[in-house]
Amino acid sequence: MIIKTFFDFCSGIGGGRLGLEQSGLQCVGRSETSRLADITYRLLHNTENDINYGNLKRITGDKIPAFDLLIAGFPCQTFSVIGRQDGFSDDRGQIIFQLARILRETQPICFILENVKGLVTHDNGKTIKVILDELTKSGYTVSYRVLTSLDYGVPQMRQRVYFIGFKTALCLDYSKFSWPKPLPTPQLSDYLIDNKLADEERLNIFKHYLNNPQNAGKYSIDDILTWEGKIIDTRMNDLRIYTGRCPTLRAQRDGILYVRNGNLYQLTGYEALLLQGFPKEYAQKVNKQVTDRHLLMQAGNAMTVNVIKVLCDCIINFLNSQEEKI
Repeated sequence: MIIKTFFDFCSGIGGGRLGLEQSGLQCVGRSETSRLADITYRLLHNTENDINYGNLKRITGDKIPAFDLLIAGFPCQTFSVIGRQDGFSDDRGQIIFQLARILRETQPICFILENVKGLVTHDNGKTIKVILDELTKSGYTVSYRVLTSLDYGVPQMRQRVYFIGFKTALCLDYSKFSWPKPLPTPQLSDYLIDNKLADEERLNIFKHYLNNPQNAGKYSIDDILTWEGKIIDTRMNDLRIYTGRCPTLRAQRDGILYVRNGNLYQLTGYEALLLQGFPKEYAQKVNKQVTDRHLLMQAGNAMTVNVIKVLCDCIINFLNSQEEKI
């Protein structure tokens, strides 16, 4: 295999790391500024042979181990349709320029970058053009695509834009790179397996939603308790109902409810990790070790393991097909 190692930037709790490890790659280091996220990361992954280098703005290429692939889910709040869409005017929006600098300094073979779907249309497309120009000037041939996690092995409607870049100097036939084909969507019931009944605080919030001007008179609690297997999402003033799929997990939300056996349950951090593609044996490592509130937030910020795995497989297949040129 041509690529063997990676560096995990903006590592969060390591959804990207796990996807790459499932494809056979080895992590040589990470960069994360959130202390709580890195605690969860260390509980989830074997970090014996790599360290957290901290704030990537202070990282220079000569101070970190060599690696073949760079991965980063760079901060998305400033580009999200949910947020204020400040873009490059917000300090968090500058991280992409630091990643481009690190690419110039380290020149790995390839990279995977992830961000919210809203980045594609932000500022009438000017933002993504600036990003593509910056990555190209760093020495890479780049393509991007919006993918939904729902198409790659988890029942979550998470749409994200993924950038794949290969070092231009390799003179590969980049037209031969193939994006992953969709996979069957598994049963949602296999993921909603925890046993956290909706608590009094959550029920009171939910009743408020049922009685607000937008929803008043539409549904009763008795009606909802007959919706076996459905997910109920209270988003702003809107009440949304889903069958067979979960809406996008986000770091900031009031919570997701679902009906099972005539009872109302609230989504737990353990279940959120499963919906992000973390296998049960991984999710069990942090269940009860990290608070449910923090796990829900951290899962909402994570990359979907399954998507990164299939993207890495596509990269490996492409590079292997071009091996004589590398």
